Amino acid sequence: MSTQSTNLEKATSWEAICFPVQEEKLQELLPGSYKLLPSDRQRAIVGYMPDGTQHIFALQSDEYTLISNEFLHSVVNSVATEYTIDTRFSSRGEFCINIILPDSIKVGNERIYKNLIINNSYTGKSPFNIQGSSIESINEEKVKVSYYRQICANGLMGWADEFLTYEEYLNWLANGQPKKYLDALKEKVEQVNLVRIKKEEKILAETFHHKSLNLDIFRDHLTKILRNFVAQKDSVTGAVYNKLVQVSMPTDSDIQKVIQESGLPKKLAGLAIERLREEEKLLEIEANLWLVYNAANFALFNGKSALTINERFKADQKTFNYLAALAL
Repeated sequence: MSTQSTNLEKATSWEAICFPVQEEKLQELLPGSYKLLPSDRQRAIVGYMPDGTQHIFALQSDEYTLISNEFLHSVVNSVATEYTIDTRFSSRGEFCINIILPDSIKVGNERIYKNLIINNSYTGKSPFNIQGSSIESINEEKVKVSYYRQICANGLMGWADEFLTYEEYLNWLANGQPKKYLDALKEKVEQVNLVRIKKEEKILAETFHHKSLNLDIFRDHLTKILRNFVAQKDSVTGAVYNKLVQVSMPTDSDIQKVIQESGLPKKLAGLAIERLREEEKLLEIEANLWLVYNAANFALFNGKSALTINERFKADQKTFNYLAALAL
């Protein structure tokens, strides 16, 4: 992994992130004196940036299928009419797009808004996913319900929504977060999906990646998922948030210990503590596990780090589960 810090830039409109990205023949981009040796990667994925620069995000083969943000924009617009977006993107061509709906729930004294998180990458290295799950493992009939917290512009993943009930999630935490249980749950969901969806979608569900992807089939598949997300009301994760609110952090040493043990890199842990102090003042409340989680989330997605977007999400999930276990 690169040691170079990754700055995540922000955007609040599709236009800001939908700068033209095209597939170009690599030979045509090189000066005439250069000739390419035989290779299967001779198509450049080129982004034409707003400042006039051109970025080559990746070299791909003829079988690669680009999933553009313009494509995602059109799918979202076909399903939802009332929404706003908040996006993080990096110079590496990685995107994290929050689709924020007007539906909301109350957590403590705050109101947080239903949010769909789409991760995309022009490099092909980070898999396309929704709410932190690869598309092939998502149950179209039950999509994780994530939330958006306006005070710090956090997109909060629906990590506990892998579970059918709140009690199931608590039992998994109490039993030490066994991986076998998650594998069995994933297998169960995939079996349901593969029985339900038609043959051509079954092929997509089993083999999804950017290679030779049929965008028409993918559009239909993605549209179904988004429609079910818009219609879905329940969230196990929302119940966990309200549990975190109830656990106070009375001393500075408690806060520092919990943040350090959550697994955040040292530099980001320091930023999380700073953010926690700021939110205590803004909300005029004492620290609790809910504020700790949001501070960690803020640090992960706003701090300079060599972590990729996917790695930041994995760290966020680890922190969420760790803090939820403390709230048992």
